[in-house]
Amino acid sequence: MGFFDRFRKDKSLAGTDADRAQPKTPHATRHCFVLCRNVEVGDLSCAESVVAQIFGRGYSAEVAEADVITVKRGENTVGFLAHLPMPIPNSEAEENADRNFLWPNGKDESAKHRSHVIVTNVGTAEQTPIQSAIAVSRLALVALKLYNGIGVYWGNASVCNSREVFELFCENISEKHLPVPVWLRFQLIRDSDKEIGLYTLGMSQFGLMDIEVDDCRMKVQDLFEFVSNIAHYLIQSGPVIADGNTVGGSESERILVLHRASMVDQDRCVYKIVFDG
Repeated sequence: MGFFDRFRKDKSLAGTDADRAQPKTPHATRHCFVLCRNVEVGDLSCAESVVAQIFGRGYSAEVAEADVITVKRGENTVGFLAHLPMPIPNSEAEENADRNFLWPNGKDESAKHRSHVIVTNVGTAEQTPIQSAIAVSRLALVALKLYNGIGVYWGNASVCNSREVFELFCENISEKHLPVPVWLRFQLIRDSDKEIGLYTLGMSQFGLMDIEVDDCRMKVQDLFEFVSNIAHYLIQSGPVIADGNTVGGSESERILVLHRASMVDQDRCVYKIVFDG
């Protein structure tokens, strides 16, 4: 990611308490929820082949009578898929699909689910937060195919995405190609016809602060891609953007990043991206 290879430090902005405001412990994702169109479980005889398709050779699936699928690699358990014949309670999925610009009409579409699958990654003590999130994502891809899924609710980011979006961003998933847009919530804010803002939720999964833009004049897609790229870089590299660094694609482009209180929660510190003009 050459765009973020250059971090330039303004020493006059360094040394604040915000430099120590990163979440101390990553809240690694072990679960997500797949929304399903039908109450009844369909034919699961293809579970073995679907798991092999998503995970690769050496992985297998065991189908239990109680609608539980165990995904294994050799003798080691990777995770579980547990189908529940009811919607996610309290309209939680619908509320977190609402206002998600990646899923137009997401609130109405997600409300069509009649059951859901609890997706669980067993993991190991050595597994990193990135590796855990990848495992959960792959398990969710299996559940989408086997249970006629219509969307995925990622609780650690309070975001619900459509099946199409989830599968698109998880294509070729790896530690180099992270599906950041389905691991985080990207919430747009419109203060006027000309200016927009954006904030993320869910960076704490990786022991990082969230990212916010209070206002700018960028196009929605451009702003989304810009912030998504910064999030991708931070998740891969750790908290390398100090208070007062600037980022840019050239020596002449200097976009300031500050550690400041969140617009959503004043008790949380975030990366504030400050665009000129």
